[in-house]
Amino acid sequence: MEERSLDVRGTRVHLQVEGDGQPLLFLHGAGGPAWLPGLARLAQRFRVYAPAHPGFGQSDAHEDWDSIDDFVYHYLDLLDALELDRVHLLGASLGGWLAAELAVGHFHRLRSLVLLDAAGLWLDEAPMADIFMLPPERMTQLSWHDPSKAPAAAPSTPEGMVVQARARATVARIAWNPYFHNPKLPGRLGRIQAPTLVVWGASDGVIPLAHGERYQQLIPGAELAVIPECGHSVLREQPERGAQAIQDFLQRRAG
Repeated sequence: MEERSLDVRGTRVHLQVEGDGQPLLFLHGAGGPAWLPGLARLAQRFRVYAPAHPGFGQSDAHEDWDSIDDFVYHYLDLLDALELDRVHLLGASLGGWLAAELAVGHFHRLRSLVLLDAAGLWLDEAPMADIFMLPPERMTQLSWHDPSKAPAAAPSTPEGMVVQARARATVARIAWNPYFHNPKLPGRLGRIQAPTLVVWGASDGVIPLAHGERYQQLIPGAELAVIPECGHSVLREQPERGAQAIQDFLQRRAG
């Protein structure tokens, strides 16, 4: 897996890349960038690009970016900087919301769309957990089907605490109010014309499965794959099942 920096209209972006084949762009969640086990499996079939969002990890921050649209246009610029015309777009959690927003207006840049336990919608009957208020122990319980398999937290360092604080501030600017959703998004999802797969962990306690079912209902022709024995991070807790579901769909619908 190669790591490098990329200049995107003056913004330094940290990027992880692996594999050969059709380009696949992965947008990470609010927990930050990580080379997940499922990405390594997808890299056996695709050229996987996994950037850190501005404000996360080693990527530059933009304190004046205060809406999801700022990140949508950033990723259009990133595709141009990488000279990628059409990509398979995968988004997880916060990155799933971002992927859905990008697909609404720019589906012509996509070969396919895969939403992994995506934020972006609000359901009164099944609200998303308040990640800003819950203690880490509770978040682990909600995020994992089997919390005993969750990796131990890395030891805190001054540098790491700064990175975490900067990421939380970035998330708060774009997702605090309204909380992790765009009220106008449901009415726009019908515009998406890319083949779409919605993937959800059956035991996701952060964003309930009802959100995945709603995405499937609102995106024309979308399919839903529910991964058993899995919480909020499909590509971390069930990497083989998650990657296989994605590969099967892309081969069948977007090969």
